Amino acid sequence: MKIGILSMQQVANYGSFLQAYGLKASLESLGHVVEFIDIIPGRQLPRYRQGRFHKLRLACERIKCRNPFRQIRYSLLLHKRFAREFLPQLGVGANGGGHYDAVVIGSDEVFNIAQSSWFGFSPQLFGEGLNADKVISYAACCGATTLAKLSELGLSEQVGKMLCRNFSAISVRDRNSSELVAAFTGKTPLLHIDPVLLYDFDRELAAVPLHTEGRYLLVYTYPNRMRNADEIKAIRKYAHERGLRIVSVGNYFDWVDQVVTPHPFEVLAYFRDAACVVTDTFHGTVMSIKYRRPFATIVREMNNNKLTGLLDQFGQKRREVKELSLLECILETPIDWIPVEQAIRQEQERSMDYLKSNL
Repeated sequence: MKIGILSMQQVANYGSFLQAYGLKASLESLGHVVEFIDIIPGRQLPRYRQGRFHKLRLACERIKCRNPFRQIRYSLLLHKRFAREFLPQLGVGANGGGHYDAVVIGSDEVFNIAQSSWFGFSPQLFGEGLNADKVISYAACCGATTLAKLSELGLSEQVGKMLCRNFSAISVRDRNSSELVAAFTGKTPLLHIDPVLLYDFDRELAAVPLHTEGRYLLVYTYPNRMRNADEIKAIRKYAHERGLRIVSVGNYFDWVDQVVTPHPFEVLAYFRDAACVVTDTFHGTVMSIKYRRPFATIVREMNNNKLTGLLDQFGQKRREVKELSLLECILETPIDWIPVEQAIRQEQERSMDYLKSNL
């Protein structure tokens, strides 16, 4: 079959790249011809509108360190590498278009309307206007979008109709997304794992040079986070007492020992070889679980919906940092990985069965 994927593949973000690649590779393993479909921007919602000076304002918000020019340099380097190296390798922008036997929408926050983005509210991400025999979703996520927020935006009726009309099967990756879809369709959608857990990446890891020497604590976050003085103090104290370097992937912080902007497959190696991980992101938690690393996850209001469900799903609720004074205890508490690995294998089988039966 000729299959198109609609995902967050155009975002300069390691997690977005890896989940998109993982889903594409998983579908190709079933014998399909797979390509990505570019997102068609929709209207900008008033509350989340990206104005003319959005990028400048965002840059100013992020430049809150002693070396702003260094931060800008790393940010430009990361975006340049994504544009010139990583996204072309993913196949972004190379689709032939035309008719598809099926389109898979997902994974990542494809159903997240309540966010500021360059594509705004795009009905295409809800299956509108696609030239395909069938449309399904896989591990789709609503992110910060809830039933209450949809109602406030006046989009409940429109979104509900699109979910009921356009999809032959709907799969999500968290409880909030499940509740939202069920409220509109009257059916509880299946929950499936993120493609970073679905696909093994063993072949890709074997083909890239790895630069993960030495013992280090890996920090995986976004550029405008982990600036709280107490968080920084707790992380630095733990690393110093254990002789660990602090390595940040992708984003510059003046309180870490090393910043790296590696290939996405090398990011997986940085997780695999880390002494421990501190993160406040969904994919940072996913990769910690995938490579069985001691980790601590700082859950924030903006990602509470998806992170708490992920931790619960794999029995890792105790890895949530509710008090910074408990960071050391969390990182030092061993994890029984046997039931986690069993759960991942079961979910991989369920996920592949879903894709096989609905394509």
